[in-house]
Amino acid sequence: MIRLLASIQLSDTDRKALIILLIVFVILLLVIGLIGVAIRQTMLYQAKRADTMMHDVATTHVINNPKDFRKFGLKKNNRALYRDSLIPAGIILLALAVWVIANIITHRWGNNVWDEFGDLFFRFKWDNSGYPADDPLWVKVFGIQILARWPEAEAGFPRFVPEHIASYFVAVLTIVAALYYAVVCQAYVSRAVMIYFRSNSVYEKSLAGYKASEDIKITPDHPIPPSD
Repeated sequence: MIRLLASIQLSDTDRKALIILLIVFVILLLVIGLIGVAIRQTMLYQAKRADTMMHDVATTHVINNPKDFRKFGLKKNNRALYRDSLIPAGIILLALAVWVIANIITHRWGNNVWDEFGDLFFRFKWDNSGYPADDPLWVKVFGIQILARWPEAEAGFPRFVPEHIASYFVAVLTIVAALYYAVVCQAYVSRAVMIYFRSNSVYEKSLAGYKASEDIKITPDHPIPPSD
């Protein structure tokens, strides 16, 4: 196997392509790791929120069985989802209002909001036709087409176009609303999972550590009634 790897000859372009692929892979791992940490922290916070929601009805024995616990928890969780969703809904309505008012003023109903929002970022050339043959953007390594170099940025970007300012606001508000609602939905699922587990653990009966000979409160003459 080692001899086979050593016998493989790679050009400078192939080596650069593999280095770029490795860098991209490392960056993706870092991004995925950060997203995972954020999701875990959200789940922990929402689990505590679920406990707070269900604490009083459990400790006061208003609810005494897992079925009613889950049923009541579902209602509370749905109400929390509704309240939490009001904020992203308000943001998206604001974005819609900005878009409508801007188009009424400018009469540009057919404009592409996202294309105009792209003015604020770098744009890169992704077509091989824009690169010399001896230094292409894409090459095939082991039959897989990968980047052989960093793509070149298009001239004139990023830029700020005053006529597109409404599109900038609409795009930013839409992204914020989408991310916010994604967090709200993830929080809803986290609470639902915790409520399900709590419905089993809170009313769980266990004989672990119990010794009948040490129980002085219950006697054969006065047994406790059987459980349901």
